[in-house]
Amino acid sequence: MKSYLFTTDNDRGGVILCDIDEFEAAVEYLRQRFDGVVRVEQGHTLWTLEEGFGEIPPSTVHIPDGSLPPE
Repeated sequence: MKSYLFTTDNDRGGVILCDIDEFEAAVEYLRQRFDGVVRVEQGHTLWTLEEGFGEIPPSTVHIPDGSLPPE
């Protein structure tokens, strides 16, 4: 099972847990099941209505003094 985070055009949405492993198939399923889906995320994988499929870059931690964060 995988969880998918989705958003609709009226700023609603949620998380759905389902047996769909392929991200593209999950996007299609969510768009059919819920009206107005405009964004779907799973891990670093992203789909948006405006830009299609892509990746979410990992965030970085900025420490002003240049030191490394504690481990």
